[in-house]
Amino acid sequence: MTFRMMRAILVVAAVVVAGPVVADDLSGSDAVLCTAVQATICDVVGDCEIGPPWNWNVPQFIEIDFGAKTLSTTQASGENRSTPIRYLERSGGLVLLQGVENGRAFSFVIVERTGMVSVAVAREDLTVSVFGACTPLDQGE
Repeated sequence: MTFRMMRAILVVAAVVVAGPVVADDLSGSDAVLCTAVQATICDVVGDCEIGPPWNWNVPQFIEIDFGAKTLSTTQASGENRSTPIRYLERSGGLVLLQGVENGRAFSFVIVERTGMVSVAVAREDLTVSVFGACTPLDQGE
């Protein structure tokens, strides 16, 4: 088991067991690994469902490279998914990022002090919101 995988498992365990918990401080990080913990999906008629993110094809882990402005699935996932970040701003202790791909618009709000993340994805007649936690990725990993 790699160090990165162990760290991700610990983040997930901490969030699941402790509920609202302080994650890692991301201040100054060039890249982070985020895990999806809970998702809500709603359709145009107002039907909503809460459940595990993987029920709606939300990757369990996302690597965010702030310098390269990309979101990517982990190599271990075998999904080989990557998308560009069109807008990225670090301001007031938050990392705000947005992008558009394949008819979907996405927004992330990451609290640098705690590593907690809120995500919204919208496409025609459907929205998905995700809550999770992020941890810094060392450049040498």
